[in-house]
Amino acid sequence: MKAPFLIIPVLFLFAIISCNSNPNETNGSVASEESFAPPASVESGKMAEMEMAQDGEAVGDESSVENTPNPSTSGPKKIIKDGHMTVKSADIEESKKAMDEVLKSLKAYYETEELQNNDHQTSYNLRIRIPSENFEQLISSIESGGDEIMHKSVQTRDVTEQYTDIETRLANKRGYLKRYKELLGKANTIKDILAIEEQIRPLEEEIESQEGRLRYLSDQVAFSTLNMTLYTDKEYIYKPQPKDNFWERVKKSVSSGWAAVVDFVLWTIAIWPFIILIVVGYYIVRRVRRRRTGK
Repeated sequence: MKAPFLIIPVLFLFAIISCNSNPNETNGSVASEESFAPPASVESGKMAEMEMAQDGEAVGDESSVENTPNPSTSGPKKIIKDGHMTVKSADIEESKKAMDEVLKSLKAYYETEELQNNDHQTSYNLRIRIPSENFEQLISSIESGGDEIMHKSVQTRDVTEQYTDIETRLANKRGYLKRYKELLGKANTIKDILAIEEQIRPLEEEIESQEGRLRYLSDQVAFSTLNMTLYTDKEYIYKPQPKDNFWERVKKSVSSGWAAVVDFVLWTIAIWPFIILIVVGYYIVRRVRRRRTGK
């Protein structure tokens, strides 16, 4: 008889435990469903990224821009060397041949070469481009060549900071361009595509401009420039101007006199109104004087 009474409390406890466990299982299932809930639409995400991109210069956050590696921080310095020289030579042809040989051995070349020859002087105006590591050797070769150095000027410019700044800007803009293109690949509407392309176009133009500037600086750093004037003075020789014979000079004189007569006649014809006014005025004044004399 005690067994049935013992079973009833056990069943009652089991029911209470079952009731307490069901809500927990329900909450767990709800939580799991919420954790695997689908994200917002791709369209809204793209538009949010586009708005962020349009608000600033970049699509990415500031931390990614600031952490862009600087490619030239630890590299060699970027130095541009330019020079100007004026050299007086006793034998300009031999000096020019020697200069040609020196440039060939130093892997240099003439960017421009101009020859001027007159009665007083023969000169070469040369613009030389030479690898930067051979620039000092070229100057030394010219100074030790035996010609007289009349003028020498060498300028050195450190463009490392400018070069590094351009490289950093390029790296950032290329990163921005890459992200814009990724957004362009995700765009589904024409409005989104046009909006992204409007951002891409000026960015590509800026990148091309900066790349051109970087190439120019790289060329100036890799090759130094020497503007050189090589000249020699000539001994002045008086050369009288040749003259025509007597009859030729007579012909020219007659021709010049006839031309003067023609010019006078044409000038007189040109001022005929003034001549008429002078004649009329003369007769009026003369008539008035006669009347006064008669009275």
